[in-house]
Amino acid sequence: MNTTPYPSKYASPKGIFTVGKTRFKWYDLALDLSEISKQDLNDAQICIENADENFQDTNDLGFIIMHRCGEHYLLLVCTWRSENELWESVYYNGSGKFEIWDRIPPHLPTYCVWEMGIVYHESRAWKKYLGTTKDEDDKNNYLNDIFEGEV
Repeated sequence: MNTTPYPSKYASPKGIFTVGKTRFKWYDLALDLSEISKQDLNDAQICIENADENFQDTNDLGFIIMHRCGEHYLLLVCTWRSENELWESVYYNGSGKFEIWDRIPPHLPTYCVWEMGIVYHESRAWKKYLGTTKDEDDKNNYLNDIFEGEV
């Protein structure tokens, strides 16, 4: 019987990232957060700013997980579309730049055990927001309700 614990990763909030009318909470996720370089962060932000989803013109709230997976990243861009369903676009930088991960099969991977800690927190924060008047103060309260720690 294997009793070796599965390794933990660490989630760290990095502030609010605004793309046009959409505001995202930004999370870095890694075994070692210092391995997420400024250049990789910049490349990820440029990818989102130029995404086909056109976050520029959508007045939305959401969150981003920049997950360092070995030498590469998964970039999970999630929005609520002002409803109770989480919408997601996934990018991968395996070619050296961030590109959409074109997922065709009907049964797809979603969140790994590390990402789930952030998604769980965000689900609870969004549910709390849905019970408000959704004015600007309520939006700011959602954006300031962040997760940080071991997952």
